[in-house]
Amino acid sequence: MFNRIKKLLIITIIALALFPLSTYADTINVQEPISPGVVREEHIVNYDNNNTYVNLLKIDLNNPSVKVEVVAGEGKYTQRSTVSSMAKRTDATALVNGDFFNTLLQGSPEGPSIVEGKLQTSPVYYNGLYSLGITTDNTASIEEITFSGNVKASNGASFKLDSLNKSYYWYEPDGQYSHQDRLNLYNDFWASKSRGDKKNSEILVSQDGIVEQISEGKNFNFPVPDGKFILQADGKAYDFIKANVPIGSQLSISYSISPKKDFKFLIGGHALLVDNGASVKYTKDINVLGGVRARTAAGISEDGKTLFIASAEGRTKRSAGLSLPNLSDFMVSIGAYKALNLDGGGSTAMVVKELGDFDRTRVINPEKNQAERKVVSGIGIYNTAPDSNVLQGVKISGPDSLILGQSAEYKLKSAWNESLKPMNIDNIAYSISVDGNLGTLSDNLFLALQEGEINVNLVTDSGIFASKKVTIGGFDKIKELKIKLDDLRVSEGSVIFPTTSAILKDKSEVIISPKVLNYEIDNFNYSIDENSNISINSLNNASTAKLKVSLGAISKTIDLYDLSAQVLKMNIGKKSYFINGEKKEMDTAPFIKDDRTLVPVRFIVEGLKGDVSYDEKNKVVEIIYQDKQIRIPIGSDTIYVNNEEIKMDTKAIIKDDRTFIPIRFVAESIGIQVGYEETNQEISLIKANNNSSEVNTDLNATEAPQEIPLNESSVNNSK
Repeated sequence: MFNRIKKLLIITIIALALFPLSTYADTINVQEPISPGVVREEHIVNYDNNNTYVNLLKIDLNNPSVKVEVVAGEGKYTQRSTVSSMAKRTDATALVNGDFFNTLLQGSPEGPSIVEGKLQTSPVYYNGLYSLGITTDNTASIEEITFSGNVKASNGASFKLDSLNKSYYWYEPDGQYSHQDRLNLYNDFWASKSRGDKKNSEILVSQDGIVEQISEGKNFNFPVPDGKFILQADGKAYDFIKANVPIGSQLSISYSISPKKDFKFLIGGHALLVDNGASVKYTKDINVLGGVRARTAAGISEDGKTLFIASAEGRTKRSAGLSLPNLSDFMVSIGAYKALNLDGGGSTAMVVKELGDFDRTRVINPEKNQAERKVVSGIGIYNTAPDSNVLQGVKISGPDSLILGQSAEYKLKSAWNESLKPMNIDNIAYSISVDGNLGTLSDNLFLALQEGEINVNLVTDSGIFASKKVTIGGFDKIKELKIKLDDLRVSEGSVIFPTTSAILKDKSEVIISPKVLNYEIDNFNYSIDENSNISINSLNNASTAKLKVSLGAISKTIDLYDLSAQVLKMNIGKKSYFINGEKKEMDTAPFIKDDRTLVPVRFIVEGLKGDVSYDEKNKVVEIIYQDKQIRIPIGSDTIYVNNEEIKMDTKAIIKDDRTFIPIRFVAESIGIQVGYEETNQEISLIKANNNSSEVNTDLNATEAPQEIPLNESSVNNSK
């Protein structure tokens, strides 16, 4: 017995080593009602150390103010639309993508659908497909749906009706073609003039069943007219039409779905994820659906009175996505008794009206943060409660976290009434207060001065109260400081006010109050008033000085210059630039290509009081700047400064009648300092009175680029 147990333990250990168990964690980041009977939860689930954002709608179907509807594209099938557009068009409180569809065909869902109480599509003949339905007594079910139909001629002859509003496909498992030897019906909810198989014959039938036209061997070249039908027939089905259905005769068309329930809502899905409260093996082919990606799912409670709609973001920077087994586990964890997979991948998206908001927020983004895919259908959630002027709740705007020295405004963000519908806040009077002594509050502007947690409180004149918890972090969250001055040039009597930002470790940027900063300037004589304005009292016969700004142990230094310096600033993508603070315009904007920053050389050289010319015959750019003469042959990696060769790691080129040259080699050759601020892509070029050729990487910069090629525009009349 002992040996047997020992063997089992060894087998278990080996199995765990070969197939380690997945790790799982779930944090609910947001939980709030968005409509009577509808709660939105934002989950951050972690499978194997990968975070995935999942938004979940919990819908109480017994609530009389809840309405759940299938939404078709722009109003009909074959008119595809994005989730955001469908929500806006129908004024949905929330909307998520719906059924699967063939992206290469006209745009019809694979499964059955009931839109505004009317059956508008039949299911395809696939094995193991399930659908979500809601009956008129507000009970949801997930089950397999079948379709049956019949077309009966006036002479009593009849033929099976195969489908309603379907694109062509192949049956499972026998592979039969859906539009061969069959009758397929299209009504006016099918908007396209392209239907099924373009080589099939078609019969136009009036609303009361009269055969109006027959097109043999081809489709009608028009959409289904309003209130009418088009039957598409092939092979044996068309033989039935020819033998029994002349133009002008009467047809009887009937169809239904099974099980025969009083459905008011019905949408198709794919295979089951959950059955009887437990995860189940996915029964459909996952060659296309597999992997870790964006997902959409629907689930129901055991009594069918709670509907769960889940949307998982996938393949974005913040969210990995879920595998189908992960999705099954999640649906079990939130209480689904039964659940099915809806269309996912590039189709997945969810938008909601957050509590108090008039506009919708896309809470689940498409895969790879691409544009929303246009889909054929969605599931819309609507608030049908009556309007009310009775204020029930409010929200506070402002950040949830600050760092020392950061200030933020806290004010009324939004409000809602007793029907959980948004209210206009313009006439709502309120006051803001802060618990604790970790900072100062003035005119709703809070300045953080100590680490810890505070509560920002809001109370309206009618007594409605709200509170927001705010965390104040320390200097350990700061990666570096950034200093900005409108003009780096000063004179005696100048007053400067540096704007200092902290670049945080998460790459965000916040303005730091001067009340927590320390300032030092070497060379110049200066003084600082109570508002942190720095007055330059004397230059002490110096032409440059360094301004050092410190926040605790973190500091940043930039250079100041006297009025003899030339300072030129320009930004990537902008035609405006500044020379000594004076705004000017270029005829082209600097841009980045292949990690190279290209700027127009004429504006730089002439802006710094130099001369530029171009030798068209020899294809050489010539720059004269003070005592330096620079020759730059096009297509060469060598430049000549006062006839001295300097090798570059790139070549000067002509592109689109513009000459591109690397600025760092040229600027340093003529004694110009080059700085680059990555945050706003600002290039600084400075020629100081006592300037050397050494590059100052502290100049309003995080790290100067290795190379900033120049673009020379219209050099001489020939260019």
